[in-house]
Amino acid sequence: MILLVQNDTEYEIDLRAMLGAFFLAEKIKSAKPEEVAQFDRQRFSDFTLMLTAIYEDKNTSLKLEEDGHVLYSAYIYGDYKNRKRYRNKLKLAIYRLLSEYTKLELPWGSLTGMRPTKIASSMLSKGKKRNEIVEYYNYTYDASSEKAELATNVAITEKKLMESVDPVTDYCLYVGIPFCPTRCLYCSFAAYPINEYESKVEDYIKALKQELQYISYLNRYRHLIAVYIGGGTPTSLSAKQLADIMNTINENFDTQFLREFTVEAGRPDSIKPDKLEVMKRLGCTRISINPQTMNAGTLRTIGRAHSPAEVRWAMEKARKAGFDNINMDIIAGLPGENMADMQYTLDEIEKLSPESLTVHSLAIKRSANLNVRYDEFRDEINHDTDEMLSMAAKRAEKWGLHPYYLYRQKNIAGNLENVGYSQKGLECLYNVFIMEERLDTFAAGAGGITRLLSVENGITTRVDRVENVKSVEEYISRIDEMLERKSAGIDSRSL
Repeated sequence: MILLVQNDTEYEIDLRAMLGAFFLAEKIKSAKPEEVAQFDRQRFSDFTLMLTAIYEDKNTSLKLEEDGHVLYSAYIYGDYKNRKRYRNKLKLAIYRLLSEYTKLELPWGSLTGMRPTKIASSMLSKGKKRNEIVEYYNYTYDASSEKAELATNVAITEKKLMESVDPVTDYCLYVGIPFCPTRCLYCSFAAYPINEYESKVEDYIKALKQELQYISYLNRYRHLIAVYIGGGTPTSLSAKQLADIMNTINENFDTQFLREFTVEAGRPDSIKPDKLEVMKRLGCTRISINPQTMNAGTLRTIGRAHSPAEVRWAMEKARKAGFDNINMDIIAGLPGENMADMQYTLDEIEKLSPESLTVHSLAIKRSANLNVRYDEFRDEINHDTDEMLSMAAKRAEKWGLHPYYLYRQKNIAGNLENVGYSQKGLECLYNVFIMEERLDTFAAGAGGITRLLSVENGITTRVDRVENVKSVEEYISRIDEMLERKSAGIDSRSL
Protein backbone atom coordinates (compact mmCIF):
# COMPACT_ATOMS: atom_id res chain seq x y z
CA MET A 1 0.00 0.00 0.00
CA ILE A 2 1.14 3.56 -0.78
CA LEU A 3 0.50 6.52 1.52
CA LEU A 4 -0.22 9.85 -0.18
CA VAL A 5 0.17 12.79 2.22
CA GLN A 6 -1.06 16.29 1.27
CA ASN A 7 -2.11 19.41 3.09
CA ASP A 8 -4.49 20.25 0.22
CA THR A 9 -6.42 17.84 -2.01
CA GLU A 10 -6.56 20.11 -5.09
CA TYR A 11 -4.35 17.70 -7.09
CA GLU A 12 -5.46 14.44 -5.46
CA ILE A 13 -6.73 12.88 -8.71
CA ASP A 14 -3.58 13.86 -10.61
CA LEU A 15 -1.22 12.42 -8.02
CA ARG A 16 -3.20 9.20 -7.73
CA ALA A 17 -3.12 8.82 -11.51
CA MET A 18 0.65 9.31 -11.53
CA LEU A 19 1.19 6.76 -8.76
CA GLY A 20 -1.14 4.32 -10.51
CA ALA A 21 0.87 4.62 -13.72
CA PHE A 22 3.96 3.27 -11.94
CA PHE A 23 2.31 0.89 -9.45
CA LEU A 24 -0.42 -1.11 -11.17
CA ALA A 25 -3.35 -2.11 -8.92
CA GLU A 26 -1.52 -0.88 -5.81
CA LYS A 27 -3.84 0.48 -3.11
CA ILE A 28 -3.34 4.15 -2.27
CA LYS A 29 -4.42 5.73 1.03
CA SER A 30 -4.65 9.49 1.47
CA ALA A 31 -3.93 11.35 4.70
CA LYS A 32 -3.26 14.86 5.97
CA PRO A 33 0.07 15.69 7.67
CA GLU A 34 -1.60 16.03 11.08
CA GLU A 35 -3.11 12.56 10.71
CA VAL A 36 0.24 11.05 9.79
CA ALA A 37 1.82 12.63 12.88
CA GLN A 38 -0.41 10.40 15.00
CA PHE A 39 0.54 7.15 13.25
CA ASP A 40 2.45 4.64 15.38
CA ARG A 41 5.30 2.48 14.08
CA GLN A 42 2.94 -0.41 13.35
CA ARG A 43 0.72 1.80 11.20
CA PHE A 44 3.67 3.00 9.13
CA SER A 45 4.63 -0.60 8.43
CA ASP A 46 1.43 -0.99 6.37
CA PHE A 47 2.91 1.24 3.66
CA THR A 48 5.68 0.32 1.23
CA LEU A 49 6.07 3.90 0.04
CA MET A 50 5.04 7.40 1.15
CA LEU A 51 4.68 10.40 -1.17
CA THR A 52 4.29 13.76 0.55
CA ALA A 53 3.23 17.02 -1.12
CA ILE A 54 3.12 20.15 1.03
CA TYR A 55 1.63 23.13 -0.80
CA GLU A 56 2.53 26.67 0.27
CA ASP A 57 1.89 30.07 -1.31
CA LYS A 58 5.15 30.27 -3.26
CA ASN A 59 6.40 26.69 -3.50
CA THR A 60 5.57 23.03 -3.02
CA SER A 61 7.86 20.52 -1.37
CA LEU A 62 7.81 16.88 -2.49
CA LYS A 63 9.25 13.88 -0.66
CA LEU A 64 9.40 10.20 -1.51
CA GLU A 65 10.06 7.96 1.50
CA GLU A 66 10.58 4.25 2.01
CA ASP A 67 10.69 2.68 5.48
CA GLY A 68 11.02 6.12 7.06
CA HIS A 69 13.96 7.15 4.88
CA VAL A 70 13.71 10.07 2.44
CA LEU A 71 14.92 8.78 -0.91
CA TYR A 72 14.13 11.70 -3.18
CA SER A 73 12.87 15.26 -2.72
CA ALA A 74 12.11 18.26 -4.90
CA TYR A 75 10.76 21.81 -4.80
CA ILE A 76 8.35 23.41 -7.28
CA TYR A 77 8.07 27.17 -7.34
CA GLY A 78 4.92 29.11 -8.16
CA ASP A 79 1.35 29.59 -7.00
CA TYR A 80 -0.23 26.12 -6.71
CA LYS A 81 -3.72 27.67 -6.70
CA ASN A 82 -3.22 28.67 -10.33
CA ARG A 83 -4.18 25.21 -11.56
CA LYS A 84 -3.86 25.97 -15.26
CA ARG A 85 -0.20 26.94 -14.95
CA TYR A 86 0.81 24.68 -12.05
CA ARG A 87 -0.71 21.28 -12.80
CA ASN A 88 1.72 20.15 -15.49
CA LYS A 89 4.75 21.35 -13.50
CA LEU A 90 3.61 19.37 -10.46
CA LYS A 91 2.86 16.19 -12.41
CA LEU A 92 6.20 16.36 -14.21
CA ALA A 93 8.06 16.71 -10.92
CA ILE A 94 6.16 13.76 -9.42
CA TYR A 95 6.83 11.72 -12.57
CA ARG A 96 10.57 12.36 -12.34
CA LEU A 97 10.70 11.40 -8.65
CA LEU A 98 8.87 8.15 -9.34
CA SER A 99 10.95 7.48 -12.43
CA GLU A 100 14.15 7.87 -10.37
CA TYR A 101 12.80 5.53 -7.71
CA THR A 102 11.53 2.80 -10.04
CA LYS A 103 14.19 3.24 -12.76
CA LEU A 104 11.33 3.27 -15.27
CA GLU A 105 10.61 5.78 -18.01
CA LEU A 106 6.98 5.78 -19.08
CA PRO A 107 6.37 6.35 -22.82
CA TRP A 108 3.79 9.08 -22.15
CA GLY A 109 5.84 10.63 -19.36
CA SER A 110 3.70 12.63 -16.95
CA LEU A 111 0.73 12.84 -19.32
CA THR A 112 -2.35 11.18 -17.83
CA GLY A 113 -5.99 11.30 -18.82
CA MET A 114 -8.21 9.50 -21.28
CA ARG A 115 -7.57 11.63 -24.39
CA PRO A 116 -3.88 12.37 -25.02
CA THR A 117 -4.74 13.52 -28.55
CA LYS A 118 -6.71 16.47 -27.18
CA ILE A 119 -3.50 18.48 -26.87
CA ALA A 120 -2.49 17.87 -30.47
CA SER A 121 -6.01 18.64 -31.68
CA SER A 122 -6.01 21.96 -29.86
CA MET A 123 -2.60 22.90 -31.24
CA LEU A 124 -3.62 21.96 -34.79
CA SER A 125 -6.64 24.25 -34.49
CA LYS A 126 -4.23 27.08 -33.63
CA GLY A 127 -2.14 26.45 -36.72
CA LYS A 128 0.78 24.70 -35.03
CA LYS A 129 2.98 22.46 -37.17
CA ARG A 130 3.65 18.76 -36.59
CA ASN A 131 7.21 19.28 -35.27
CA GLU A 132 6.02 21.99 -32.84
CA ILE A 133 3.37 19.64 -31.45
CA VAL A 134 5.81 16.76 -31.02
CA GLU A 135 8.31 19.03 -29.25
CA TYR A 136 5.56 20.25 -26.90
CA TYR A 137 4.76 16.69 -25.80
CA ASN A 138 8.48 16.03 -25.28
CA TYR A 139 9.18 19.21 -23.31
CA THR A 140 6.00 19.50 -21.23
CA TYR A 141 5.42 15.85 -20.33
CA ASP A 142 8.70 13.99 -21.03
CA ALA A 143 6.67 11.96 -23.54
CA SER A 144 8.61 9.88 -26.04
CA SER A 145 8.82 11.01 -29.65
CA GLU A 146 7.06 7.80 -30.70
CA LYS A 147 3.98 8.58 -28.57
CA ALA A 148 4.04 12.26 -29.53
CA GLU A 149 4.06 11.31 -33.22
CA LEU A 150 1.24 8.82 -32.64
CA ALA A 151 -0.97 11.41 -30.91
CA THR A 152 -0.26 13.96 -33.63
CA ASN A 153 -0.98 11.54 -36.48
CA VAL A 154 -4.27 10.47 -34.89
CA ALA A 155 -5.26 14.10 -34.30
CA ILE A 156 -4.62 14.96 -37.97
CA THR A 157 -6.88 12.10 -39.12
CA GLU A 158 -9.56 12.96 -36.57
CA LYS A 159 -9.55 16.60 -37.64
CA LYS A 160 -10.53 15.64 -41.18
CA LEU A 161 -13.32 13.37 -39.95
CA MET A 162 -14.68 15.92 -37.48
CA GLU A 163 -14.78 18.62 -40.15
CA SER A 164 -17.10 16.38 -42.19
CA VAL A 165 -20.02 16.67 -39.72
CA ASP A 166 -22.15 19.41 -38.17
CA PRO A 167 -22.68 19.14 -34.38
CA VAL A 168 -25.96 21.06 -34.66
CA THR A 169 -27.70 18.87 -37.23
CA ASP A 170 -25.86 15.52 -36.88
CA TYR A 171 -25.86 12.90 -34.13
CA CYS A 172 -24.92 9.28 -33.33
CA LEU A 173 -26.91 6.39 -31.86
CA TYR A 174 -25.63 3.72 -29.47
CA VAL A 175 -27.72 0.62 -28.76
CA GLY A 176 -26.63 -1.45 -25.74
CA ILE A 177 -27.15 -5.21 -25.57
CA PRO A 178 -25.97 -6.15 -22.05
CA PHE A 179 -25.75 -9.93 -22.57
CA CYS A 180 -22.72 -12.15 -23.14
CA PRO A 181 -22.05 -15.90 -23.50
CA THR A 182 -19.63 -15.72 -20.53
CA ARG A 183 -17.92 -12.98 -18.52
CA CYS A 184 -14.26 -12.35 -19.39
CA LEU A 185 -11.64 -12.10 -16.66
CA TYR A 186 -10.83 -8.45 -17.44
CA CYS A 187 -14.37 -7.21 -18.17
CA SER A 188 -15.98 -4.41 -16.14
CA PHE A 189 -18.96 -3.66 -18.41
CA ALA A 190 -22.59 -4.13 -17.40
CA ALA A 191 -22.92 -7.52 -19.09
CA TYR A 192 -24.99 -10.48 -17.96
CA PRO A 193 -24.78 -14.21 -18.89
CA ILE A 194 -27.33 -14.79 -21.64
CA ASN A 195 -28.25 -18.26 -20.39
CA GLU A 196 -29.23 -16.85 -16.97
CA TYR A 197 -31.21 -13.93 -18.43
CA GLU A 198 -32.92 -15.73 -21.30
CA SER A 199 -36.37 -15.26 -19.75
CA LYS A 200 -35.84 -11.47 -19.58
CA VAL A 201 -34.51 -10.89 -23.09
CA GLU A 202 -37.87 -10.35 -24.82
CA ASP A 203 -39.01 -7.86 -22.17
CA TYR A 204 -35.66 -6.10 -22.51
CA ILE A 205 -36.05 -5.81 -26.27
CA LYS A 206 -39.58 -4.46 -25.84
CA ALA A 207 -38.30 -1.69 -23.53
CA LEU A 208 -35.34 -1.05 -25.84
CA LYS A 209 -37.65 -0.59 -28.84
CA GLN A 210 -39.70 1.89 -26.84
CA GLU A 211 -36.58 3.91 -26.03
CA LEU A 212 -35.39 3.80 -29.65
CA GLN A 213 -38.73 5.13 -30.85
CA TYR A 214 -38.53 7.98 -28.35
CA ILE A 215 -34.95 8.86 -29.36
CA SER A 216 -36.02 8.99 -33.00
CA TYR A 217 -38.83 11.39 -32.04
CA LEU A 218 -36.46 13.66 -30.09
CA ASN A 219 -34.19 13.86 -33.16
CA ARG A 220 -36.87 13.94 -35.85
CA TYR A 221 -35.37 17.03 -37.52
CA ARG A 222 -31.72 15.90 -37.33
CA HIS A 223 -29.37 13.64 -39.32
CA LEU A 224 -28.35 10.25 -37.95
CA ILE A 225 -24.69 9.76 -38.99
CA ALA A 226 -23.55 6.57 -37.23
CA VAL A 227 -25.19 3.64 -35.42
CA TYR A 228 -23.26 1.38 -33.05
CA ILE A 229 -24.87 -1.72 -31.53
CA GLY A 230 -22.57 -2.78 -28.72
CA GLY A 231 -22.62 -4.45 -25.35
CA GLY A 232 -22.01 -6.97 -23.99
CA THR A 233 -22.26 -9.08 -27.08
CA PRO A 234 -25.14 -8.20 -29.43
CA THR A 235 -24.72 -11.50 -31.30
CA SER A 236 -25.54 -13.41 -28.12
CA LEU A 237 -29.13 -12.65 -29.21
CA SER A 238 -30.88 -14.81 -31.79
CA ALA A 239 -31.13 -13.81 -35.45
CA LYS A 240 -34.83 -13.05 -34.92
CA GLN A 241 -34.11 -10.81 -31.93
CA LEU A 242 -31.35 -8.96 -33.80
CA ALA A 243 -33.73 -8.45 -36.73
CA ASP A 244 -36.38 -7.06 -34.38
CA ILE A 245 -33.98 -4.39 -33.06
CA MET A 246 -32.51 -3.48 -36.45
CA ASN A 247 -35.95 -3.26 -38.05
CA THR A 248 -36.98 -0.87 -35.28
CA ILE A 249 -34.03 1.36 -36.13
CA ASN A 250 -34.72 1.26 -39.87
CA GLU A 251 -38.44 1.91 -39.46
CA ASN A 252 -38.16 4.79 -36.98
CA PHE A 253 -35.00 6.67 -37.95
CA ASP A 254 -34.28 8.63 -41.11
CA THR A 255 -31.23 6.73 -42.43
CA GLN A 256 -30.62 8.71 -45.63
CA PHE A 257 -27.62 10.46 -44.04
CA LEU A 258 -26.31 7.32 -42.30
CA ARG A 259 -22.60 6.77 -43.06
CA GLU A 260 -21.90 3.80 -40.81
CA PHE A 261 -23.82 0.99 -39.08
CA THR A 262 -21.67 -1.13 -36.76
CA VAL A 263 -22.65 -4.29 -34.90
CA GLU A 264 -20.18 -5.52 -32.29
CA ALA A 265 -20.15 -9.24 -33.13
CA GLY A 266 -17.31 -9.54 -30.68
CA ARG A 267 -17.44 -13.14 -29.51
CA PRO A 268 -16.69 -15.56 -32.36
CA ASP A 269 -18.59 -18.34 -30.57
CA SER A 270 -21.78 -16.24 -30.77
CA ILE A 271 -21.58 -15.66 -34.54
CA LYS A 272 -23.84 -17.79 -36.77
CA PRO A 273 -24.55 -17.58 -40.52
CA ASP A 274 -28.21 -16.64 -39.95
CA LYS A 275 -27.18 -13.71 -37.73
CA LEU A 276 -24.67 -12.50 -40.29
CA GLU A 277 -27.32 -12.71 -43.01
CA VAL A 278 -29.77 -10.65 -40.93
CA MET A 279 -27.18 -7.99 -40.09
CA LYS A 280 -26.06 -7.63 -43.70
CA ARG A 281 -29.60 -7.55 -45.10
CA LEU A 282 -30.78 -4.94 -42.61
CA GLY A 283 -28.03 -2.44 -43.25
CA CYS A 284 -25.02 -3.27 -41.07
CA THR A 285 -21.88 -2.00 -42.83
CA ARG A 286 -19.21 -2.79 -40.22
CA ILE A 287 -18.69 -5.58 -37.68
CA SER A 288 -16.09 -6.52 -35.09
CA ILE A 289 -14.87 -10.08 -34.59
CA ASN A 290 -12.63 -9.97 -31.53
CA PRO A 291 -10.21 -12.79 -30.76
CA GLN A 292 -8.26 -10.76 -28.11
CA THR A 293 -5.52 -13.37 -28.63
CA MET A 294 -4.98 -16.31 -30.96
CA ASN A 295 -3.37 -18.40 -28.22
CA ALA A 296 -5.74 -21.13 -27.02
CA GLY A 297 -4.28 -21.36 -23.51
CA THR A 298 -4.70 -17.64 -22.89
CA LEU A 299 -8.30 -17.76 -24.15
CA ARG A 300 -9.09 -20.35 -21.47
CA THR A 301 -7.34 -18.25 -18.81
CA ILE A 302 -9.32 -15.10 -19.58
CA GLY A 303 -12.68 -16.88 -19.78
CA ARG A 304 -13.32 -16.68 -23.52
CA ALA A 305 -15.44 -19.61 -24.66
CA HIS A 306 -14.10 -19.69 -28.23
CA SER A 307 -11.05 -21.24 -29.84
CA PRO A 308 -8.67 -19.76 -32.45
CA ALA A 309 -10.30 -22.06 -35.00
CA GLU A 310 -13.68 -20.43 -34.31
CA VAL A 311 -12.15 -17.01 -35.03
CA ARG A 312 -11.05 -18.23 -38.45
CA TRP A 313 -14.46 -19.83 -39.06
CA ALA A 314 -16.31 -16.63 -38.09
CA MET A 315 -14.17 -14.54 -40.42
CA GLU A 316 -14.78 -16.96 -43.29
CA LYS A 317 -18.56 -16.86 -42.76
CA ALA A 318 -18.55 -13.05 -42.44
CA ARG A 319 -16.73 -12.71 -45.76
CA LYS A 320 -19.19 -15.09 -47.41
CA ALA A 321 -22.05 -12.97 -46.04
CA GLY A 322 -20.58 -9.98 -47.86
CA PHE A 323 -18.89 -8.01 -45.06
CA ASP A 324 -15.96 -6.00 -46.35
CA ASN A 325 -15.32 -3.82 -43.30
CA ILE A 326 -14.31 -6.03 -40.36
CA ASN A 327 -12.45 -4.94 -37.24
CA MET A 328 -10.55 -7.28 -34.92
CA ASP A 329 -9.65 -6.48 -31.30
CA ILE A 330 -6.59 -7.81 -29.51
CA ILE A 331 -5.20 -7.12 -26.02
CA ALA A 332 -1.52 -6.61 -25.23
CA GLY A 333 -0.27 -7.79 -21.85
CA LEU A 334 -2.73 -10.59 -21.12
CA PRO A 335 -1.78 -12.93 -18.23
CA GLY A 336 0.93 -15.37 -19.25
CA GLU A 337 1.62 -13.81 -22.65
CA ASN A 338 4.97 -12.55 -23.90
CA MET A 339 6.35 -11.05 -27.10
CA ALA A 340 6.33 -14.42 -28.85
CA ASP A 341 2.62 -14.84 -28.07
CA MET A 342 1.85 -11.38 -29.46
CA GLN A 343 3.86 -12.18 -32.59
CA TYR A 344 1.88 -15.40 -33.09
CA THR A 345 -1.44 -13.55 -32.67
CA LEU A 346 -0.39 -10.94 -35.25
CA ASP A 347 0.84 -13.65 -37.64
CA GLU A 348 -2.56 -15.36 -37.48
CA ILE A 349 -4.51 -12.12 -37.87
CA GLU A 350 -2.42 -11.20 -40.90
CA LYS A 351 -3.79 -14.30 -42.63
CA LEU A 352 -7.35 -13.05 -42.02
CA SER A 353 -6.74 -9.54 -43.44
CA PRO A 354 -9.17 -7.44 -41.37
CA GLU A 355 -9.83 -3.88 -42.56
CA SER A 356 -9.31 -2.58 -39.02
CA LEU A 357 -7.29 -3.63 -35.98
CA THR A 358 -7.87 -2.28 -32.47
CA VAL A 359 -5.01 -2.91 -30.05
CA HIS A 360 -5.86 -2.59 -26.35
CA SER A 361 -3.48 -2.48 -23.39
CA LEU A 362 -4.60 -4.67 -20.51
CA ALA A 363 -6.33 -2.57 -17.84
CA ILE A 364 -6.97 -3.81 -14.30
CA LYS A 365 -10.49 -2.43 -13.89
CA ARG A 366 -11.95 -2.08 -10.42
CA SER A 367 -15.08 -4.20 -10.96
CA ALA A 368 -13.38 -6.87 -13.08
CA ASN A 369 -12.63 -10.37 -11.80
CA LEU A 370 -8.99 -9.76 -12.72
CA ASN A 371 -8.81 -7.04 -10.06
CA VAL A 372 -10.40 -9.30 -7.44
CA ARG A 373 -7.95 -12.08 -8.34
CA TYR A 374 -5.00 -9.82 -9.09
CA ASP A 375 -2.63 -11.49 -6.61
CA GLU A 376 -3.25 -14.77 -8.43
CA PHE A 377 -2.16 -13.29 -11.77
CA ARG A 378 0.32 -10.61 -10.65
CA ASP A 379 3.42 -12.56 -11.72
CA GLU A 380 1.85 -13.64 -15.03
CA ILE A 381 1.06 -10.17 -16.36
CA ASN A 382 3.69 -9.09 -18.86
CA HIS A 383 5.18 -5.68 -18.24
CA ASP A 384 6.59 -5.37 -21.77
CA THR A 385 3.22 -4.20 -23.05
CA ASP A 386 4.70 -1.15 -24.78
CA GLU A 387 6.97 -3.39 -26.87
CA MET A 388 3.88 -5.39 -27.81
CA LEU A 389 2.12 -2.20 -28.86
CA SER A 390 5.12 -1.19 -30.97
CA MET A 391 5.13 -4.58 -32.66
CA ALA A 392 1.42 -4.27 -33.44
CA ALA A 393 1.90 -0.73 -34.79
CA LYS A 394 4.61 -1.91 -37.20
CA ARG A 395 2.41 -4.78 -38.38
CA ALA A 396 -0.56 -2.48 -38.89
CA GLU A 397 1.60 -0.17 -41.00
CA LYS A 398 2.78 -3.16 -43.05
CA TRP A 399 -0.86 -4.12 -43.70
CA GLY A 400 -1.70 -0.61 -44.90
CA LEU A 401 -3.60 0.38 -41.75
CA HIS A 402 -3.11 3.81 -40.17
CA PRO A 403 -3.85 4.98 -36.60
CA TYR A 404 -7.08 6.97 -36.40
CA TYR A 405 -8.35 6.50 -32.84
CA LEU A 406 -6.55 6.68 -29.49
CA TYR A 407 -7.71 6.64 -25.91
CA ARG A 408 -6.63 5.45 -22.49
CA GLN A 409 -8.24 3.88 -19.45
CA LYS A 410 -7.43 3.93 -15.78
CA ASN A 411 -5.15 1.25 -14.36
CA ILE A 412 -3.25 0.39 -17.53
CA ALA A 413 0.27 -0.79 -16.72
CA GLY A 414 2.81 1.82 -17.78
CA ASN A 415 0.16 4.46 -18.43
CA LEU A 416 -0.21 3.09 -21.98
CA GLU A 417 -2.96 3.37 -24.60
CA ASN A 418 -5.51 1.71 -26.86
CA VAL A 419 -5.17 2.40 -30.59
CA GLY A 420 -7.48 1.82 -33.52
CA TYR A 421 -5.91 1.23 -36.94
CA SER A 422 -7.83 1.07 -40.21
CA GLN A 423 -7.62 1.31 -43.95
CA LYS A 424 -8.02 4.84 -45.27
CA GLY A 425 -11.71 5.69 -45.54
CA LEU A 426 -12.82 2.86 -43.21
CA GLU A 427 -12.24 4.57 -39.87
CA CYS A 428 -14.97 3.93 -37.31
CA LEU A 429 -16.75 7.29 -37.23
CA TYR A 430 -18.67 6.47 -34.06
CA ASN A 431 -15.42 5.84 -32.15
CA VAL A 432 -13.93 9.16 -33.24
CA PHE A 433 -17.01 11.29 -32.64
CA ILE A 434 -17.72 9.96 -29.15
CA MET A 435 -14.09 10.09 -28.03
CA GLU A 436 -13.49 13.60 -29.34
CA GLU A 437 -16.93 14.77 -28.15
CA ARG A 438 -17.85 16.08 -31.56
CA LEU A 439 -21.51 14.97 -31.85
CA ASP A 440 -24.39 14.21 -29.51
CA THR A 441 -24.62 10.48 -28.84
CA PHE A 442 -28.00 9.12 -27.81
CA ALA A 443 -27.70 5.80 -26.00
CA ALA A 444 -30.48 3.25 -25.62
CA GLY A 445 -30.37 0.24 -23.33
CA ALA A 446 -29.27 -0.72 -19.83
CA GLY A 447 -26.08 1.09 -18.83
CA GLY A 448 -26.25 3.41 -21.85
CA ILE A 449 -24.89 6.93 -21.37
CA THR A 450 -26.30 9.69 -23.58
CA ARG A 451 -23.85 12.55 -24.13
CA LEU A 452 -25.34 15.93 -24.99
CA LEU A 453 -22.93 18.61 -26.17
CA SER A 454 -23.09 22.36 -25.79
CA VAL A 455 -21.23 23.88 -28.75
CA GLU A 456 -20.17 27.49 -29.31
CA ASN A 457 -18.39 28.58 -32.51
CA GLY A 458 -17.69 24.96 -33.39
CA ILE A 459 -16.07 24.21 -30.01
CA THR A 460 -17.60 21.86 -27.43
CA THR A 461 -17.90 23.83 -24.19
CA ARG A 462 -19.82 21.31 -22.08
CA VAL A 463 -20.87 17.65 -22.14
CA ASP A 464 -23.92 16.60 -20.14
CA ARG A 465 -24.29 12.89 -19.39
CA VAL A 466 -27.73 11.30 -19.14
CA GLU A 467 -27.34 7.79 -17.73
CA ASN A 468 -29.61 4.78 -17.93
CA VAL A 469 -29.70 2.32 -15.05
CA LYS A 470 -27.35 -0.66 -15.47
CA SER A 471 -29.62 -3.39 -14.12
CA VAL A 472 -31.64 -5.22 -16.79
CA GLU A 473 -34.57 -5.67 -14.44
CA GLU A 474 -34.61 -2.01 -13.43
CA TYR A 475 -34.24 -0.86 -17.01
CA ILE A 476 -37.34 -2.84 -17.97
CA SER A 477 -39.43 -1.66 -15.02
CA ARG A 478 -38.25 1.97 -15.17
CA ILE A 479 -38.21 2.54 -18.93
CA ASP A 480 -40.58 5.52 -18.68
CA GLU A 481 -38.11 7.17 -16.32
CA MET A 482 -35.26 6.58 -18.81
CA LEU A 483 -37.27 8.47 -21.45
CA GLU A 484 -38.01 11.30 -19.04
CA ARG A 485 -34.31 11.62 -18.23
CA LYS A 486 -33.47 12.19 -21.89
CA SER A 487 -36.23 14.74 -22.32
CA ALA A 488 -35.07 16.59 -19.19
CA GLY A 489 -31.48 16.52 -20.44
CA ILE A 490 -32.45 18.16 -23.72
CA ASP A 491 -34.65 20.73 -21.98
CA SER A 492 -31.83 21.60 -19.60
CA ARG A 493 -29.39 22.16 -22.46
CA SER A 494 -31.78 24.53 -24.25
CA LEU A 495 -32.04 26.83 -21.24
